[in-house]
Amino acid sequence: MRYGPDHKAKTRAKILEAAGRIFRRRGYHASGVDAVMGEAGLTPGGFYAHFGSKEELLADALRQAADAVETRRERALDGLAGRDWSRAFVDAYLSPSHREATEDGCPLAALLSEVARAGEPVKRSFEAIILHLGARMADRPADSRPDDRALAVLALCVGGLGLARSVQDEALARRILDACRVLAGLGLDDD
Repeated sequence: MRYGPDHKAKTRAKILEAAGRIFRRRGYHASGVDAVMGEAGLTPGGFYAHFGSKEELLADALRQAADAVETRRERALDGLAGRDWSRAFVDAYLSPSHREATEDGCPLAALLSEVARAGEPVKRSFEAIILHLGARMADRPADSRPDDRALAVLALCVGGLGLARSVQDEALARRILDACRVLAGLGLDDD
């Protein structure tokens, strides 16, 4: 059977989407190539036709997951700009629904500890996501550097969501999200 010229690109995209979901749901180290390919509905033997290593897959999956989350977020925050956008971002990011949506949510909170132990390509992808989000929160062009305040608010959001996902007590999880929303809102206020 002959495949169309875009078959390889479509298969690669399918693998990246599956990897993004499974890495966020189970963790990078707990998800082997076989699990990723199974999630994509493919056989493991085809993996190396698309990626040189599992770490390369993680670097690319981070980018794709962040792009997918950004597309949904921008639709939800359409028409907002500046502080209004940032406040709405914080409210959505530190929400109970985002806490529950691990496999479809932001890859920063879901994979933070694993990326810290990863190699340079993965860290470069992760850093690009941070810089892009930080610039967006600071209401700057995507290719500019975010200010320290935007980075601090982003760190509070990512850390707060990670903590809220890591506790069993639902009331404590909500308290963490609420407290971080309040502090992040203060960080968005003018001097």
